[in-house]
Amino acid sequence: MATEKGKEGSYGASDITVLEGLEAVRKRPGMYIGSTGQRGLHHLIYEVMDNSVDEALAGEATGVEITIHPDNSVTVTDNGRGIPVQMHEKQGRPAAEVVLTVLHAGGKFGDGGGYKVSGGLHGVGVSVVNALSEWLNLTIWREGHEWTQSYARGAPQGDLKKGAKSDRHGTSITWMPDLEIFETVEYDRTVLEQRFREMAFLTRGLEVKFEDERGEGFATTFKYDGGIRDFVTFLHSQGTKEPIGKKVAYLTEESDIGEVEVALQWNTSYQESLLSFANNINTHEGGTHLSGFRSALTRTLNAYARSSGDLKEKDDNLAGEDVREGLTAIISVKVGDPQFEGQTKTKLGNPPVEGFVQQAVNKGLAEFFEENPKEARQIIMKAISASRAREAARKARDLTRRKSALENSTLPGKLADCTIRDPALAELFVVEGDSAGGSAKQGRDRNTQAVLPLRGKIINAEKNRIDKVLGNNEVQALITAIGTGIREEFDIERARYHKVILMTDADVDGAHIRTLVLTFIFREMPELIEAGFVYVAKAPLYKAKQGNQELYIEKESELEEFLLRDKLEKMALCDRKRNEFKLTTARWQKYGRLLKQYEGWASALRADFGHQAITFLEESQILDEAAEGAADVAKILKAEDPEGEPYETELLSDAGDELTVRVIERRTGTATTHHLAKALFSDSSYTQFLRVHGELGAMAGTPPFEVTLGDKTERALSFEDLRRAVLDVARHRVPITRFKGLGEMNADQLYDTTMAADSRTLMQVSVEDAAAADQIFSMLMGDQVEPRRVFIEENARDVANLDV
Repeated sequence: MATEKGKEGSYGASDITVLEGLEAVRKRPGMYIGSTGQRGLHHLIYEVMDNSVDEALAGEATGVEITIHPDNSVTVTDNGRGIPVQMHEKQGRPAAEVVLTVLHAGGKFGDGGGYKVSGGLHGVGVSVVNALSEWLNLTIWREGHEWTQSYARGAPQGDLKKGAKSDRHGTSITWMPDLEIFETVEYDRTVLEQRFREMAFLTRGLEVKFEDERGEGFATTFKYDGGIRDFVTFLHSQGTKEPIGKKVAYLTEESDIGEVEVALQWNTSYQESLLSFANNINTHEGGTHLSGFRSALTRTLNAYARSSGDLKEKDDNLAGEDVREGLTAIISVKVGDPQFEGQTKTKLGNPPVEGFVQQAVNKGLAEFFEENPKEARQIIMKAISASRAREAARKARDLTRRKSALENSTLPGKLADCTIRDPALAELFVVEGDSAGGSAKQGRDRNTQAVLPLRGKIINAEKNRIDKVLGNNEVQALITAIGTGIREEFDIERARYHKVILMTDADVDGAHIRTLVLTFIFREMPELIEAGFVYVAKAPLYKAKQGNQELYIEKESELEEFLLRDKLEKMALCDRKRNEFKLTTARWQKYGRLLKQYEGWASALRADFGHQAITFLEESQILDEAAEGAADVAKILKAEDPEGEPYETELLSDAGDELTVRVIERRTGTATTHHLAKALFSDSSYTQFLRVHGELGAMAGTPPFEVTLGDKTERALSFEDLRRAVLDVARHRVPITRFKGLGEMNADQLYDTTMAADSRTLMQVSVEDAAAADQIFSMLMGDQVEPRRVFIEENARDVANLDV
């Protein structure tokens, strides 16, 4: 995507500064992109996109397009000035080639005139993308021509070529991630979509187009002329938080230090959601800009509350946490030389920024309150109410501490503590119920493993104010056991365990309890998650016996692999016409992939045209005959049904917009009438459904099927049912136990499967996208029913292992 504009500013070859070479990138990719898993794969896209956003920040681009192709290659195209193509003075090569082959080479480094503000300074440049790609193709529109160059694993495959004349401006980069480097080349569309939306919010007016050509295909466009104001509105528009007032407060200020933008609005919830950015980089650890905002917010609200008479002379000032209750705010600064620090280099360290932001917020928020006195009073009264609740919570905490001191113990009585005192080696298992707690206490390693059983479901921290949350006995026990305190009192150095492991049953109640505990931790001690201290234990779902050996299995996919390991090729598979088909591991895996597509298209058609109509299609000859339109379908229905068909069909009418069909089941004589919309057969989803049906038929024939292994035979009525039949045959005479609760395991089983460091599976809880996490917790655990219902309906098909 390029634009017709003819300005190239002062961005040229002399603005390209070289810092170091690429030698180590392929040897140690994790040092440059974080990981070689999906996160690193996404990082490649972000690196290239950062360059396009830099052009927009410089006022030189209005749009960027990101496309994931069916083969998992990616293209990022912008309509900026284009990477410079002139010869680089020091390198003796075109500047574009330098940018693609030398680490940290670009216009954002040094004192040149390339970029005043850059969002990719924390990154490593497009050269790393080149180094970690099997191939990369570069296209530049600049200097009145199109320029192209190709690379393989970082090395140029020829010179930069000057092509046809063009009045376009911009850059397009297409690359294929190298499977020698990456563990996967499967992108998570949801994660990417959230990131692209965020970039569009932060870069006001930038149009971000995202297209995913894989599978069913997907395309969306993000463009927000309101910038971060729209970001706040978006966060509230999910229906989970009711805003106070109609206006989003917005303030902006520019100086020699840089530029600050703040958008904020309060809502009726009890949670704060502050997102801070520096040069479009999400500063998860905050920094001077966030400190300046917080202090200004507290000072301004106290000043207004005093002047309005809502806070009397005898009243204490409102605390920071009081005024931030229910606040959603976006703080975005742009500075020329950002200094990042902290554990993950996402904390802004520039000292002058704090005073600059403080001054801007004091001024802008005071003006907003003067102009909107009704909203201001609602906000002040909410903060005063929060202050009273905080004081009640403090008294409850003090009372708990005094009781503990009198009992000569600061730890909850039901905690079975470990003997080791080094928190880095200590683990706390938070277990559901006394029965599982008993097994865990008996089976644990007493030296390093502590166990805290929770009785029943803890209070929902999303729906209740902090004083009520702290009144809950289970919450008190959890806070005391972990030892860090919460909110303003939180201190990671006081953590008694560096692994807090949630261990609950694999059923609805277990999932609910786990979510309640995670909600409390996310809302009241998020630093515990950020430090990487929170884990979820993955208990096995099954125990299978193979000879004298007992095998514990965690996932459905592992159970399937175990059952079919040496049985697939011994099975006999016959279709309706008694054709025989051979099953192999490779064919079965391909069948599984096709079946997922088939189920997806069938589900889409059922949503649009009704369950009954699609079931009829699957059970009739229509799909087998590859009928492509309503006329084809009518012709098939008018023909005599072949011998052996389970149903006899008769076309009653093909007038108007639908086909009316009578279906008689030959075995029972039962008759039903179906109304099939003609539009169904011209729908693009039907075309895809028909294609996948044909591919499945080529692999396994036409249903119904018979599957036989030894003396066991199973009948399957559809492609989906065939999967069930194959597994049932394989499962015959294999003793399998399904665990529904941890309490069903004895102490040794629980330790061997879920607690022993050398055999357990732990999933670390992390929050990479604070805005998305905030939205999900608010939706699933908040008061609003409608958005939760929509979310469940949209995601129900992806749920596995649900015990009801």
